Amino acid sequence: MFHRRQLWLVSIFFAFQVFAQVTRQPYLQMPTPTSVVIRWQSGTGDIGKMRYGNAVSSLAKTIVESDEERIYHEVALTGLAPNTKYFYSVDGSSKGTEEQYFVTPPSVGSEAPIRIWVISDFGQTNSKENPRRLETVAQWKSFNNDSYHASFVLSLGDQTEDDAIYQLQHNYFNQLEHVLRSSPLYTTVGNHDSHDSLYNYKRTFTLPTRAEAGGIASGTEKYYSFDYGNIHVVSLCTEIHDEHGRKAQREWLKKDLHNNKQAWLIACMHQPFHSGGYHPSDEVEYAQPQRSDWLPMLEDHGVDLVLSGHNHVYERSFLLDNLIGKTTTLTASNKKNAGDGREDGDGPYVKKRGLPHEGTVFVAVAAGGTSNSIKNYRHYSIFPVYFPGADYEGSVVIDVIGNRMDVKFLCDEKNNKGSHVWDHFTIKKTD
Repeated sequence: MFHRRQLWLVSIFFAFQVFAQVTRQPYLQMPTPTSVVIRWQSGTGDIGKMRYGNAVSSLAKTIVESDEERIYHEVALTGLAPNTKYFYSVDGSSKGTEEQYFVTPPSVGSEAPIRIWVISDFGQTNSKENPRRLETVAQWKSFNNDSYHASFVLSLGDQTEDDAIYQLQHNYFNQLEHVLRSSPLYTTVGNHDSHDSLYNYKRTFTLPTRAEAGGIASGTEKYYSFDYGNIHVVSLCTEIHDEHGRKAQREWLKKDLHNNKQAWLIACMHQPFHSGGYHPSDEVEYAQPQRSDWLPMLEDHGVDLVLSGHNHVYERSFLLDNLIGKTTTLTASNKKNAGDGREDGDGPYVKKRGLPHEGTVFVAVAAGGTSNSIKNYRHYSIFPVYFPGADYEGSVVIDVIGNRMDVKFLCDEKNNKGSHVWDHFTIKKTD
């Protein structure tokens, strides 16, 4: 009897040790209707093992990594069903938890509802640290019917301050672990991510370099594209400054946009085309080459939203077209709709489906943990809505259902109406 008790204690201890070795909680990458990549990190080298299934109480399928022990674990699940919920465990347990799951995307082109959570500059440290970041996450959960789950998360650069492993864990993953257990993550390269030639960035994130999730293969994790339902997303790298690299990215973008057949087009980048924020776009050198390289192609293919970070403010334009130069070159012909885009205001922005140059909204996403006071907006008339200042942080929520897109800014502070939703607008597509 004593011998059996010893064996039981050893088994419990071993199971605890395996679980205790998970030092970075699992996060989801590169979802498709039939596959997903799950990553996690252990404190010491071991052979990763995970289970998954449709019921939280019984994870019937098991995947074991190769015989090589490792700290950074990466498992690809294939043969999944579209638009289906699966629970999973990475500690070898045959049972999962209600919070640890993923939902595969709907079939490409589907008009099923999609909710995107957008964050930016979430890994920087020059703020009052965790409380503000955690409040940004808490407001997302509260708005999202008390759930951390998003169809996917867009992280618009600066996942760290100087691309240090400690900062990635402490400032980024520790704040987002509840979200990333159930929400696939796509990241964009920021200027603070590239301090070590993207060494840590590339070994931390799994991104679609070979068109694994749609689009055209880019061959690099610096820029890429993917499809989710009836949305096509292109993630562009603003940190490539040599002419050879810029040309390669231009040529890839041209092919990718030509190949796209989805109803909605969203472009992501770290440093913005137009912004009156901390680095005003009319004054910085990088902005004009980016506008000249990418904006004509994007607008030729009907881009709906251009999302950026970097400037630590929230701002968004009205419906614009062909503003390739500085904001001071704005004319009446650039204004496709100069209203507020709200159904309870001037009316939603309306675009004809499938046509170019129907207008684009430019959104700078407020940082989740770093904000700055700004005094540049008196010169930037393209932004009917902006919230500069060191007290305003937050995130953006994008809802897409069929031919309708709703965008909301969630601030970590309440406005004078007692709401955390500080801005909202709608884009509708017609035939």
